[in-house]
Amino acid sequence: MKVKKILLLALCAVLSVSCMTVPKEADIQEDATAADLTQKAQESFDSGNYRAAEFYYRLILKRFAADESACTAADYEIAHIYIKRKKWRDAYTILETVLSKYEGQMGMYLPPDYYKLAKIDYARAAEKLGLKTGK
Repeated sequence: MKVKKILLLALCAVLSVSCMTVPKEADIQEDATAADLTQKAQESFDSGNYRAAEFYYRLILKRFAADESACTAADYEIAHIYIKRKKWRDAYTILETVLSKYEGQMGMYLPPDYYKLAKIDYARAAEKLGLKTGK
């Protein structure tokens, strides 16, 4: 009886993960704005579908590469997804890039909230990696 219960739980876990689909770029409207894609990413993130959330943020990076504010926000959010998934090295690397954008000439034009959030996540990732930070 215990074996059946364990198998049923395992099957439920597999089915719940497989239901978390990632869209295809061709299925996303060409005229979708960065705000539209961010909304989809947040909905995916809130439902625990981190792969789909990352897909939407990466699509922002691709489609809106000239919009430094949108790209900085998307980069931060991807790093935050990595924090949630305990991919500390990946998060740390992206957050270093995000923070360097704020410390450059264009930093004053970027959304200020992400600077504070990036610093918090950067320190957390550094701690998990056993690194000391100067940022």
